[in-house]
Amino acid sequence: MQGYYTRIENDALDIAARLKEIDDGYFIVYNGYFKRLEVHNKKQGKNTFCLVVPSNRLNARTVELVRRTRAENADRLLAEIDFHNARVEEEALRRAASV
Repeated sequence: MQGYYTRIENDALDIAARLKEIDDGYFIVYNGYFKRLEVHNKKQGKNTFCLVVPSNRLNARTVELVRRTRAENADRLLAEIDFHNARVEEEALRRAASV
């Protein structure tokens, strides 16, 4: 798999540099096997993968997603997911009751 990765050092919107401002371990690669952009962090050890870049475009949403999904935000992110899932479940129960 190693030959499929191309490291992105510079981009038009300086997303790679902006990610390094958040944490100097972040780097971006283009995964030629899956044809997608990925964010990795060398500080994670052997498995550096963090996330797939949404819409396969480097933009401000990429920076926001990286900030949101950082380990120190895990509790807040899990609370958001639980809240969303509860709302979806309540809506499904309401729909089932009205049928």
